[in-house]
Amino acid sequence: MHPNRVPVADSAPYHDALEQCVDHWALIPEHTQSVRDGVSHVFASDTVDGERVIIRITDGTIRERGELLGELAWLEHLIQHGCTVTNPRLSRNGDLLETVDLETGTYHVCCFERFGGEQIDAATDSRWNDELFHKLGREIGRIHRVSDSFRLPPEHDRRQWYQSELSQIPDPLPRGFNPAVTKRMQEFTDEMRGRSIKPQHYGLVHRDLHAGNFLIERGDVQIIDFDLGCYGWRAMDFLVMVFGHYYYPSNRVPNASPELAGHVLATMVRGYREEHTIDDEQFAFVDDLFKLRQIIIYVASAGNVEHWQIAMGNPTPTVAESVAWIENLWLKNVGLRVDLSQL
Repeated sequence: MHPNRVPVADSAPYHDALEQCVDHWALIPEHTQSVRDGVSHVFASDTVDGERVIIRITDGTIRERGELLGELAWLEHLIQHGCTVTNPRLSRNGDLLETVDLETGTYHVCCFERFGGEQIDAATDSRWNDELFHKLGREIGRIHRVSDSFRLPPEHDRRQWYQSELSQIPDPLPRGFNPAVTKRMQEFTDEMRGRSIKPQHYGLVHRDLHAGNFLIERGDVQIIDFDLGCYGWRAMDFLVMVFGHYYYPSNRVPNASPELAGHVLATMVRGYREEHTIDDEQFAFVDDLFKLRQIIIYVASAGNVEHWQIAMGNPTPTVAESVAWIENLWLKNVGLRVDLSQL
């Protein structure tokens, strides 16, 4: 799910925070427009020096300053080692992160270079093909390989996968959630947290890699939006995209099937292996990682289906139908199959 067209709800504090940061990055206010909201509010702008930038503003109650500093340090490490990822820009104060205190709360603001690439539609664009999957797999492999040598500086943080607000069942449950479903989701999350983990299978991952979070420019892949990046299973960075575009009803490509999903996964893995090692054992619990993705989507959308219906461009099947589909999977204990014979 990618909120590219989300109506910005209760956006006044974010616009107020943005106004406080115009001078920090020499922004041109009349060239600044809202792009999307979600966990953070995102604006596109230009600087007086002619640089095209993205401004991201995060509520301090959602992300602590140390966590955001951890993300920015990680991105700088990736860039220094040849990864094509979101590029943070220093403010005029020489800081990657500016914090704004308003009457409504604390907001953390960072600025990124705006890539020249474009998003592509997985359902209709001819560039959604094996060449892209291979390149994307190679970029994931490079990110994972480079991340192996990254160490968080003092007072910097990145969360474990289960610490994300989208991996936690709300308590009390908001309207729109099915208690029987969330009970099973919570039990499953607790069980996954207790599993033993092989170090080579686990590390810093993007965790939200779908068609909305990478751009294509002259055939090159540019990976953006590391906001949900965390410590988790490396296979997550393959399976988020596979689940989102080959299973999730509101975002599924035409003719999707377990066999096609297996082909896409295998093509990405071949690209990955040009940059980093990965063993087939990492895909032995594909359905479990699919379930973790279902929990994130359910927590984000079950109580706000109208919001996401607009965000995703009024898809058919609707988001409400997709939420019901997820509930049915959990209530009936139905697993999702991928053809892994092609790995």
